[in-house]
Amino acid sequence: MSEKIQIVFIGGGDSFVSDEEFYDALRSWLYNPYKPERKRWRDEMALALCSTHEVIVPAMPNKQNADYIAWSIWFEKIIPHLNDGDILMGHSLGGGFLLRYLTEYRLPVLISQLHLVAPVVVGGESAALREFSIDPSTWSGFLSSMSGVHLWHSMDDAFAPFTESLTFKEIYPTAELHTFTDRGHFLVPEFPEIIACIKENTVRA
Repeated sequence: MSEKIQIVFIGGGDSFVSDEEFYDALRSWLYNPYKPERKRWRDEMALALCSTHEVIVPAMPNKQNADYIAWSIWFEKIIPHLNDGDILMGHSLGGGFLLRYLTEYRLPVLISQLHLVAPVVVGGESAALREFSIDPSTWSGFLSSMSGVHLWHSMDDAFAPFTESLTFKEIYPTAELHTFTDRGHFLVPEFPEIIACIKENTVRA
């Protein structure tokens, strides 16, 4: 058992309905080997919480063309290493993945916090994103046990509309919605609010 509370962070990615759509996207993407690596708030979070928490960022299979089943198979390899009181966090497509997975499967541990940052919830008009989403009209709740659910969304998000989190808040009103106006898709180097929230709500079960 880890002496520190683990934060398992599932990052985002892209998903396409067909191989040809994926190939077309690859042709359109630019490659710049000299572009400096972007500073990520998850790294700042790991440093700020290093005395009490351990941030784990598993590399999910083919995040450029994500497949829900493949991600589920890989995530299940992480589950035996989870402990009561650990934290799950998903950003963008990663948030949609956790939302759907925890709806369909029961974890053997109590998750103390679930953080969904700019999550995919219903997937909008994208058939590919709907694979990583839920149907609010039939959603019946989580199968896994969690002490607290936090939504983080900015109203100026150009990738995952703010309405995604509003939709989930409607069907799961106990989720705490943290609203911003100027964070976009949270592709920012620092995120002090989520660090403070984790510290405030951390209790080893």
